[in-house]
Amino acid sequence: MGGGSIAGQQGTLAVTSVTDSFDNYVEGSVWFYQPDKIAPPIFAALFLASALFHAYQTWLYKSWKMTLLLPWGAALMVAGFAVREAGAYHIGNIKLLIASTVLLLSGPPVFAGANYFTLGRTLYYIPWLSPVHPGRVVTTFMGIDVIIENLISVGAAKFADSTNSPSERRTGVVLVKVGLIMQAVSFTGYVLLLAIWHIRVKRAGLLSKKLRSVVWMLYASSALITTRCIYRVVEFFEGYTGEVYTHEVYFWVFDASVMLVDSVLLNVFHPGKYFPQKSKIYLAKDGETELKGPGWRDPRKWYWQVIDPFDVAGLFMKGRNDFWNYPPVQDAEAAAGTGGEKTEAGVTASAIASAKDREPSWLGPLGKMIWRKVKGPRAAAA
Repeated sequence: MGGGSIAGQQGTLAVTSVTDSFDNYVEGSVWFYQPDKIAPPIFAALFLASALFHAYQTWLYKSWKMTLLLPWGAALMVAGFAVREAGAYHIGNIKLLIASTVLLLSGPPVFAGANYFTLGRTLYYIPWLSPVHPGRVVTTFMGIDVIIENLISVGAAKFADSTNSPSERRTGVVLVKVGLIMQAVSFTGYVLLLAIWHIRVKRAGLLSKKLRSVVWMLYASSALITTRCIYRVVEFFEGYTGEVYTHEVYFWVFDASVMLVDSVLLNVFHPGKYFPQKSKIYLAKDGETELKGPGWRDPRKWYWQVIDPFDVAGLFMKGRNDFWNYPPVQDAEAAAGTGGEKTEAGVTASAIASAKDREPSWLGPLGKMIWRKVKGPRAAAA
Protein backbone atom coordinates (compact mmCIF):
# COMPACT_ATOMS: atom_id res chain seq x y z
CA MET A 1 0.00 0.00 0.00
CA GLY A 2 2.01 2.95 1.15
CA GLY A 3 4.92 3.29 3.47
CA GLY A 4 7.01 6.03 4.91
CA SER A 5 10.72 6.52 4.66
CA ILE A 6 12.34 3.98 6.93
CA ALA A 7 14.78 6.59 8.13
CA GLY A 8 11.87 8.77 9.18
CA GLN A 9 10.01 5.87 10.75
CA GLN A 10 12.76 4.48 12.94
CA GLY A 11 14.93 7.52 13.44
CA THR A 12 18.25 5.82 14.10
CA LEU A 13 18.22 3.55 11.09
CA ALA A 14 20.87 4.74 8.65
CA VAL A 15 20.01 5.18 4.99
CA THR A 16 22.84 2.87 4.02
CA SER A 17 21.45 -0.01 6.05
CA VAL A 18 18.01 0.63 4.56
CA THR A 19 19.42 0.47 1.06
CA ASP A 20 21.21 -2.76 1.89
CA SER A 21 18.08 -4.38 3.30
CA PHE A 22 15.50 -3.11 0.80
CA ASP A 23 16.43 -2.85 -2.86
CA ASN A 24 13.29 -0.82 -3.67
CA TYR A 25 13.84 1.91 -1.07
CA VAL A 26 13.83 5.43 -2.54
CA GLU A 27 15.68 8.20 -0.73
CA GLY A 28 13.27 10.82 0.69
CA SER A 29 10.10 8.91 -0.21
CA VAL A 30 7.48 8.88 2.52
CA TRP A 31 5.95 5.95 0.63
CA PHE A 32 9.23 4.00 1.10
CA TYR A 33 9.32 3.27 -2.65
CA GLN A 34 8.51 5.26 -5.78
CA PRO A 35 4.73 4.81 -6.21
CA ASP A 36 3.51 3.75 -9.63
CA LYS A 37 2.29 6.67 -11.74
CA ILE A 38 0.29 4.75 -14.35
CA ALA A 39 -2.02 2.52 -12.32
CA PRO A 40 -3.71 5.14 -10.05
CA PRO A 41 -5.42 7.13 -12.85
CA ILE A 42 -6.54 3.90 -14.52
CA PHE A 43 -8.11 2.60 -11.31
CA ALA A 44 -9.58 6.03 -10.53
CA ALA A 45 -11.26 6.11 -13.95
CA LEU A 46 -12.61 2.56 -13.59
CA PHE A 47 -13.97 3.22 -10.10
CA LEU A 48 -15.50 6.49 -11.32
CA ALA A 49 -17.32 4.65 -14.10
CA SER A 50 -18.50 2.06 -11.58
CA ALA A 51 -19.63 4.79 -9.14
CA LEU A 52 -21.65 6.62 -11.80
CA PHE A 53 -23.23 3.35 -12.90
CA HIS A 54 -24.09 2.52 -9.27
CA ALA A 55 -25.74 5.92 -8.91
CA TYR A 56 -27.73 5.40 -12.11
CA GLN A 57 -28.80 1.88 -11.08
CA THR A 58 -29.86 3.09 -7.64
CA TRP A 59 -32.01 5.75 -9.30
CA LEU A 60 -33.34 3.30 -11.91
CA TYR A 61 -34.42 0.66 -9.39
CA LYS A 62 -35.41 3.22 -6.71
CA SER A 63 -33.28 1.27 -4.23
CA TRP A 64 -31.99 4.26 -2.23
CA LYS A 65 -32.47 2.61 1.15
CA MET A 66 -30.54 -0.47 0.11
CA THR A 67 -27.79 0.57 -2.32
CA LEU A 68 -27.02 4.26 -1.74
CA LEU A 69 -23.71 3.29 -0.13
CA LEU A 70 -22.42 1.69 -3.35
CA PRO A 71 -21.70 4.91 -5.29
CA TRP A 72 -20.34 6.45 -2.08
CA GLY A 73 -17.86 3.58 -1.52
CA ALA A 74 -16.69 3.74 -5.14
CA ALA A 75 -16.34 7.54 -4.89
CA LEU A 76 -14.03 7.14 -1.87
CA MET A 77 -11.85 4.81 -3.92
CA VAL A 78 -11.74 7.36 -6.76
CA ALA A 79 -10.58 10.07 -4.36
CA GLY A 80 -8.00 7.74 -2.83
CA PHE A 81 -6.42 6.87 -6.17
CA ALA A 82 -6.46 10.51 -7.29
CA VAL A 83 -4.53 11.52 -4.18
CA ARG A 84 -2.20 8.57 -4.62
CA GLU A 85 -1.40 9.75 -8.15
CA ALA A 86 -0.52 13.19 -6.77
CA GLY A 87 1.66 11.50 -4.18
CA ALA A 88 3.54 9.62 -6.89
CA TYR A 89 4.78 12.98 -8.19
CA HIS A 90 5.45 14.41 -4.72
CA ILE A 91 6.98 11.48 -2.89
CA GLY A 92 8.11 13.62 0.05
CA ASN A 93 4.64 15.01 0.82
CA ILE A 94 3.39 13.25 3.96
CA LYS A 95 -0.09 14.82 3.74
CA LEU A 96 -0.76 13.13 0.41
CA LEU A 97 0.29 9.77 1.83
CA ILE A 98 -1.98 10.17 4.86
CA ALA A 99 -4.98 11.29 2.78
CA SER A 100 -4.58 8.47 0.28
CA THR A 101 -4.17 5.86 3.02
CA VAL A 102 -7.26 7.01 4.92
CA LEU A 103 -9.44 7.20 1.80
CA LEU A 104 -8.40 3.81 0.44
CA LEU A 105 -8.90 2.19 3.85
CA SER A 106 -12.34 3.82 4.23
CA GLY A 107 -13.85 2.64 0.95
CA PRO A 108 -14.09 -1.13 1.61
CA PRO A 109 -16.02 -0.79 4.90
CA VAL A 110 -18.59 1.28 3.00
CA PHE A 111 -18.97 -1.53 0.46
CA ALA A 112 -19.38 -3.90 3.41
CA GLY A 113 -22.10 -1.59 4.73
CA ALA A 114 -23.91 -1.84 1.40
CA ASN A 115 -23.82 -5.61 1.76
CA TYR A 116 -25.37 -5.32 5.22
CA PHE A 117 -28.26 -3.32 3.78
CA THR A 118 -28.70 -5.92 1.04
CA LEU A 119 -28.66 -8.73 3.60
CA GLY A 120 -31.28 -6.89 5.66
CA ARG A 121 -33.53 -6.51 2.60
CA THR A 122 -32.99 -10.16 1.68
CA LEU A 123 -33.98 -11.43 5.12
CA TYR A 124 -36.91 -9.02 5.21
CA TYR A 125 -38.29 -10.38 1.93
CA ILE A 126 -38.90 -13.79 3.55
CA PRO A 127 -38.84 -12.69 7.21
CA TRP A 128 -40.41 -15.78 8.76
CA LEU A 129 -37.34 -17.84 7.79
CA SER A 130 -34.80 -15.30 9.07
CA PRO A 131 -32.59 -16.43 12.01
CA VAL A 132 -33.16 -13.01 13.65
CA HIS A 133 -35.74 -10.27 13.28
CA PRO A 134 -34.83 -8.63 9.93
CA GLY A 135 -35.49 -5.18 11.35
CA ARG A 136 -32.39 -5.48 13.55
CA VAL A 137 -29.89 -6.72 10.99
CA VAL A 138 -29.12 -3.36 9.39
CA THR A 139 -28.93 -1.34 12.62
CA THR A 140 -26.67 -3.88 14.32
CA PHE A 141 -24.18 -4.38 11.53
CA MET A 142 -24.14 -0.74 10.48
CA GLY A 143 -23.49 0.27 14.08
CA ILE A 144 -20.50 -2.06 14.15
CA ASP A 145 -19.39 -0.77 10.76
CA VAL A 146 -19.39 2.85 11.96
CA ILE A 147 -17.09 1.88 14.83
CA ILE A 148 -14.80 0.01 12.42
CA GLU A 149 -14.69 2.96 10.02
CA ASN A 150 -13.64 5.34 12.80
CA LEU A 151 -10.99 3.00 14.20
CA ILE A 152 -9.43 2.44 10.78
CA SER A 153 -9.54 6.11 9.75
CA VAL A 154 -7.94 7.39 12.96
CA GLY A 155 -5.44 4.54 13.11
CA ALA A 156 -4.44 4.87 9.46
CA ALA A 157 -3.79 8.60 9.86
CA LYS A 158 -1.50 7.96 12.84
CA PHE A 159 0.22 5.01 11.21
CA ALA A 160 0.92 6.65 7.84
CA ASP A 161 2.42 9.83 9.34
CA SER A 162 6.14 9.08 9.57
CA THR A 163 6.66 12.33 11.51
CA ASN A 164 4.79 10.83 14.46
CA SER A 165 6.71 9.26 17.31
CA PRO A 166 7.16 5.46 17.26
CA SER A 167 4.62 5.11 20.09
CA GLU A 168 2.02 7.15 18.18
CA ARG A 169 2.53 5.05 15.08
CA ARG A 170 2.23 1.86 17.13
CA THR A 171 -1.05 3.20 18.53
CA GLY A 172 -2.23 3.74 14.96
CA VAL A 173 -1.27 0.17 14.05
CA VAL A 174 -3.20 -1.18 17.05
CA LEU A 175 -6.32 0.81 16.12
CA VAL A 176 -6.23 -0.44 12.53
CA LYS A 177 -5.64 -4.02 13.72
CA VAL A 178 -8.63 -3.84 16.06
CA GLY A 179 -10.78 -2.38 13.28
CA LEU A 180 -9.74 -5.08 10.81
CA ILE A 181 -10.32 -7.89 13.32
CA MET A 182 -13.75 -6.46 14.16
CA GLN A 183 -14.51 -6.33 10.45
CA ALA A 184 -13.54 -10.00 10.06
CA VAL A 185 -15.70 -11.04 13.04
CA SER A 186 -18.63 -8.92 11.84
CA PHE A 187 -18.38 -10.39 8.37
CA THR A 188 -18.30 -13.91 9.81
CA GLY A 189 -21.60 -13.24 11.59
CA TYR A 190 -23.02 -11.68 8.45
CA VAL A 191 -22.15 -14.71 6.30
CA LEU A 192 -23.51 -17.06 8.97
CA LEU A 193 -26.88 -15.29 8.99
CA LEU A 194 -27.00 -15.39 5.19
CA ALA A 195 -26.11 -19.10 5.10
CA ILE A 196 -28.78 -20.07 7.65
CA TRP A 197 -31.45 -18.09 5.79
CA HIS A 198 -30.26 -19.54 2.47
CA ILE A 199 -30.56 -23.12 3.74
CA ARG A 200 -34.01 -22.53 5.21
CA VAL A 201 -35.37 -20.87 2.08
CA LYS A 202 -33.94 -23.59 -0.14
CA ARG A 203 -35.51 -26.32 1.99
CA ALA A 204 -38.84 -24.49 1.87
CA GLY A 205 -38.67 -24.48 -1.95
CA LEU A 206 -38.77 -20.67 -2.09
CA LEU A 207 -35.34 -19.98 -3.56
CA SER A 208 -36.34 -18.26 -6.79
CA LYS A 209 -33.88 -17.41 -9.54
CA LYS A 210 -33.73 -13.80 -8.39
CA LEU A 211 -33.09 -14.71 -4.77
CA ARG A 212 -30.44 -17.23 -5.83
CA SER A 213 -28.64 -14.45 -7.73
CA VAL A 214 -28.71 -12.19 -4.68
CA VAL A 215 -27.44 -14.91 -2.35
CA TRP A 216 -24.51 -15.91 -4.53
CA MET A 217 -23.68 -12.27 -5.24
CA LEU A 218 -23.47 -11.67 -1.49
CA TYR A 219 -21.29 -14.76 -1.02
CA ALA A 220 -18.94 -13.64 -3.80
CA SER A 221 -18.75 -10.06 -2.54
CA SER A 222 -18.08 -11.32 0.98
CA ALA A 223 -15.25 -13.53 -0.28
CA LEU A 224 -13.64 -10.60 -2.10
CA ILE A 225 -13.89 -8.21 0.85
CA THR A 226 -12.60 -10.92 3.19
CA THR A 227 -9.60 -11.51 0.90
CA ARG A 228 -8.80 -7.81 1.00
CA CYS A 229 -9.27 -7.79 4.80
CA ILE A 230 -6.83 -10.69 5.23
CA TYR A 231 -4.25 -8.82 3.15
CA ARG A 232 -4.62 -5.75 5.35
CA VAL A 233 -4.37 -7.79 8.54
CA VAL A 234 -1.12 -9.37 7.32
CA GLU A 235 0.21 -5.96 6.25
CA PHE A 236 -0.43 -4.29 9.59
CA PHE A 237 0.72 -7.24 11.68
CA GLU A 238 4.01 -7.32 9.75
CA GLY A 239 4.44 -3.59 10.34
CA TYR A 240 5.91 -0.84 8.19
CA THR A 241 9.16 -2.74 7.59
CA GLY A 242 7.41 -5.93 6.48
CA GLU A 243 7.43 -7.54 3.07
CA VAL A 244 3.82 -6.61 2.28
CA TYR A 245 4.01 -2.95 3.32
CA THR A 246 7.29 -2.20 1.57
CA HIS A 247 6.31 -3.72 -1.81
CA GLU A 248 3.60 -1.95 -3.78
CA VAL A 249 2.60 -4.95 -5.90
CA TYR A 250 0.68 -6.52 -2.99
CA PHE A 251 -1.54 -3.46 -2.76
CA TRP A 252 -2.45 -3.54 -6.46
CA VAL A 253 -3.19 -7.27 -6.43
CA PHE A 254 -4.93 -7.81 -3.08
CA ASP A 255 -6.58 -4.45 -2.47
CA ALA A 256 -7.09 -2.27 -5.55
CA SER A 257 -7.90 -5.12 -7.99
CA VAL A 258 -10.01 -7.06 -5.49
CA MET A 259 -12.16 -4.05 -4.61
CA LEU A 260 -12.56 -3.12 -8.28
CA VAL A 261 -13.82 -6.62 -9.04
CA ASP A 262 -16.23 -6.31 -6.10
CA SER A 263 -17.58 -2.96 -7.31
CA VAL A 264 -18.08 -4.27 -10.86
CA LEU A 265 -19.69 -7.45 -9.49
CA LEU A 266 -22.24 -5.29 -7.69
CA ASN A 267 -22.84 -3.39 -10.95
CA VAL A 268 -23.54 -6.60 -12.85
CA PHE A 269 -25.67 -8.11 -10.09
CA HIS A 270 -27.08 -4.90 -8.68
CA PRO A 271 -29.31 -5.80 -5.68
CA GLY A 272 -31.95 -3.25 -6.67
CA LYS A 273 -33.15 -5.23 -9.67
CA TYR A 274 -33.98 -8.35 -7.67
CA PHE A 275 -36.48 -6.89 -5.18
CA PRO A 276 -39.72 -4.90 -5.38
CA GLN A 277 -39.06 -1.15 -5.56
CA LYS A 278 -40.98 -0.56 -2.34
CA SER A 279 -38.69 -1.65 0.49
CA LYS A 280 -41.60 -2.70 2.75
CA ILE A 281 -42.84 -5.48 0.46
CA TYR A 282 -42.32 -9.03 1.72
CA LEU A 283 -43.44 -12.53 0.75
CA ALA A 284 -46.38 -14.02 2.64
CA LYS A 285 -46.21 -17.50 4.13
CA ASP A 286 -48.11 -18.92 1.17
CA GLY A 287 -44.93 -18.34 -0.84
CA GLU A 288 -46.77 -16.47 -3.58
CA THR A 289 -48.47 -13.32 -2.27
CA GLU A 290 -46.44 -10.16 -1.73
CA LEU A 291 -47.62 -7.98 1.16
CA LYS A 292 -46.69 -4.63 2.66
CA GLY A 293 -45.01 -4.74 6.07
CA PRO A 294 -43.77 -2.10 8.52
CA GLY A 295 -40.29 -1.88 7.00
CA TRP A 296 -36.98 -2.33 8.78
CA ARG A 297 -37.91 -0.32 11.84
CA ASP A 298 -37.56 -1.76 15.32
CA PRO A 299 -40.54 -0.70 17.49
CA ARG A 300 -38.66 -1.25 20.77
CA LYS A 301 -37.25 1.62 22.81
CA TRP A 302 -33.89 2.82 21.48
CA TYR A 303 -32.00 1.78 24.62
CA TRP A 304 -33.27 -1.80 24.29
CA GLN A 305 -32.09 -1.84 20.68
CA VAL A 306 -28.60 -0.88 21.89
CA ILE A 307 -28.54 -3.31 24.83
CA ASP A 308 -30.09 -6.22 22.96
CA PRO A 309 -29.70 -5.61 19.20
CA PHE A 310 -30.80 -9.13 18.20
CA ASP A 311 -33.76 -9.12 20.60
CA VAL A 312 -32.64 -12.23 22.45
CA ALA A 313 -35.12 -11.34 25.20
CA GLY A 314 -37.89 -11.47 22.61
CA LEU A 315 -37.27 -15.18 22.14
CA PHE A 316 -38.63 -15.78 25.64
CA MET A 317 -41.52 -13.31 25.55
CA LYS A 318 -44.99 -13.48 24.09
CA GLY A 319 -46.25 -10.89 21.66
CA ARG A 320 -43.01 -10.42 19.72
CA ASN A 321 -43.09 -7.96 16.83
CA ASP A 322 -43.27 -10.65 14.17
CA PHE A 323 -45.28 -8.60 11.68
CA TRP A 324 -45.55 -11.52 9.27
CA ASN A 325 -47.88 -13.29 11.74
CA TYR A 326 -50.47 -10.48 11.57
CA PRO A 327 -52.62 -9.00 8.80
CA PRO A 328 -50.58 -6.80 6.48
CA VAL A 329 -50.29 -3.06 6.97
CA GLN A 330 -52.48 -2.23 3.99
CA ASP A 331 -55.39 -4.03 5.71
CA ALA A 332 -55.17 -2.03 8.95
CA GLU A 333 -57.42 0.81 7.86
CA ALA A 334 -59.95 -1.51 6.27
CA ALA A 335 -60.09 -3.56 9.45
CA ALA A 336 -60.92 -0.53 11.64
CA GLY A 337 -64.18 -1.06 13.45
CA THR A 338 -64.36 -4.79 12.70
CA GLY A 339 -63.31 -5.94 16.14
CA GLY A 340 -60.03 -7.18 17.54
CA GLU A 341 -58.01 -8.07 14.44
CA LYS A 342 -54.30 -7.42 14.93
CA THR A 343 -52.19 -5.32 12.61
CA GLU A 344 -48.44 -4.98 12.02
CA ALA A 345 -47.22 -4.72 15.63
CA GLY A 346 -50.10 -6.39 17.45
CA VAL A 347 -52.10 -3.13 17.55
CA THR A 348 -55.85 -3.77 17.25
CA ALA A 349 -57.85 -2.12 14.51
CA SER A 350 -60.28 -0.76 17.09
CA ALA A 351 -57.37 0.97 18.84
CA ILE A 352 -56.46 2.67 15.57
CA ALA A 353 -60.03 3.84 15.20
CA SER A 354 -60.17 5.17 18.76
CA ALA A 355 -56.90 7.02 18.23
CA LYS A 356 -58.48 8.83 15.30
CA ASP A 357 -61.55 9.65 17.40
CA ARG A 358 -59.32 11.47 19.89
CA GLU A 359 -58.12 14.05 17.36
CA PRO A 360 -58.88 17.64 18.45
CA SER A 361 -62.13 18.94 16.97
CA TRP A 362 -60.67 22.39 16.34
CA LEU A 363 -58.22 21.13 13.72
CA GLY A 364 -59.01 21.86 10.09
CA PRO A 365 -58.95 19.19 7.33
CA LEU A 366 -55.21 19.56 6.78
CA GLY A 367 -54.52 19.59 10.50
CA LYS A 368 -56.58 16.45 11.01
CA MET A 369 -54.71 14.67 8.23
CA ILE A 370 -51.36 15.58 9.81
CA TRP A 371 -52.66 14.52 13.25
CA ARG A 372 -53.69 11.12 11.92
CA LYS A 373 -50.34 10.61 10.21
CA VAL A 374 -48.22 11.63 13.18
CA LYS A 375 -50.29 10.79 16.27
CA GLY A 376 -52.76 8.11 15.27
CA PRO A 377 -50.58 4.98 14.96
CA ARG A 378 -48.29 6.08 17.79
CA ALA A 379 -51.22 6.68 20.12
CA ALA A 380 -52.62 3.29 19.21
CA ALA A 381 -49.26 1.61 19.81
CA ALA A 382 -49.03 3.27 23.22
